[in-house]
Amino acid sequence: MKKTKTERTILSWIDSVSKLRPELKGHAICPFAAKSKYKIVECRAEDIYPIDGYDVIIYAIEDHFSLEEVQQWVDHHNKIHREWKFFEDCSSNVTYINGIQTSNPEYNLILAQPTQKLRKFREKLAKTDYYDLWDENYLKEILQDDIDLMKNRDRNPVKSSDLPKSGENHEKTSR
Repeated sequence: MKKTKTERTILSWIDSVSKLRPELKGHAICPFAAKSKYKIVECRAEDIYPIDGYDVIIYAIEDHFSLEEVQQWVDHHNKIHREWKFFEDCSSNVTYINGIQTSNPEYNLILAQPTQKLRKFREKLAKTDYYDLWDENYLKEILQDDIDLMKNRDRNPVKSSDLPKSGENHEKTSR
């Protein structure tokens, strides 16, 4: 099946955030992105719903929304789907970790991850030096309820080489 321009751009971004980087102490921007089972869905923000069986669902939504409007949709979905965690990633809001751009370059995205799986991924990362390079405000914004991991973290570091490498557990769809 031929991929849409949106899917190709998102797949390129996933490749980018999956690369191990010396600037990040050998970590990828998102160490689990390459191995995670994900689904790409092109839809309206109001039509977002969680889909079981995935580590992350990437919703490409309307591009006319401002960052604030996308954040309102994220808040809405976080309130009604308590077992999932929703995050915005908007091309108009460029974000960085240690000088490396983390945000996607072109679309308004809402990412959804099952809360319990996300917590387990974060617990693994908290045992490494991964979060050491993060700006304090970005850390609080992204970790939110899981910020306690930073206070309680076991400083018996795991090497970035111990984290998962790339895999092929991906599915893309449009609706």
